[in-house]
Amino acid sequence: MFVRFAKTLIMIAVVAVVSFGQAAAVKSGFDAKDYTALIERIASGANSEERGAAIKAELSAIKVRVSTEGFSRKTRDGVTVRGNNIFGEVSAPRAKRTVMIGAHYDRVAAGKGAVDNASGSAAVLMLLRAFKDDPLKDVNLQAAFWDHEEQGLHGSRIFVENRKQAGLPSIYINFDVYGYGDTLWLWSEGEPSAFVRALLDSSAASKFNAVHGSVYPPSDHLSFKAGGVETYSFSLLSADEVSGIVQLLGGEAPAPGKMPKALTTIHTESDTLDKIDAAAVVRSLPVVEAAIRILDK
Repeated sequence: MFVRFAKTLIMIAVVAVVSFGQAAAVKSGFDAKDYTALIERIASGANSEERGAAIKAELSAIKVRVSTEGFSRKTRDGVTVRGNNIFGEVSAPRAKRTVMIGAHYDRVAAGKGAVDNASGSAAVLMLLRAFKDDPLKDVNLQAAFWDHEEQGLHGSRIFVENRKQAGLPSIYINFDVYGYGDTLWLWSEGEPSAFVRALLDSSAASKFNAVHGSVYPPSDHLSFKAGGVETYSFSLLSADEVSGIVQLLGGEAPAPGKMPKALTTIHTESDTLDKIDAAAVVRSLPVVEAAIRILDK
């Protein structure tokens, strides 16, 4: 996650912690043991091929339509990058539009890539399972798992580039670094949309903290933003980490000893399974699920 994290990144926004809305509280249908087993299977993969195999096995177990798309491209420095994007879909016979939820499944060489980003991949799989059990009526729900995010968002960029004229979803929702913490961090641009308002209502009703703003590190959501798609991205962190990362993105150095935990974990040997808090993840997912269901109209 957070590929090319640069202090020179300039965005305009103020992150606000919110707790408004009248949405009914949601009950969790997600199980921490299931999540733990799933993320262990993904994170145990030594490379993208093995991690992808774990994801495809889970998609088959969910009994959704599974497809893959291989890709190859040269980077600016002349290196050829080859990878595979993986997709699952829960179709709705009377669907009016498509919503895609996605996460990258590749990792850097250091660590196990548990937080970055087996956590996001596992969250997407669990959400897909929930929508398979209780499908949307008017929305096709697609799940995407991107390869080579860490090298420059290659998987998601190629997907979007190949579908500029047609075939892009109406809405794309990204999950990156989603393995622990008490705060849902939601990125979007512009004024709060119906989805943002639904998420904030759901979080307030469930008493799960949410933070929304347009200052956020780069991830696969940028590929869809560039393609003109209504786009969102989630992370699950602690509230103080969110504010600390926002400060860093604005060029402000953290106070001594206050470097956000995520930034001392991801892309290091410390990104291991013991950093995952499955209980926190499964508490957060019903909040996200409830917001996605608002889109079914």
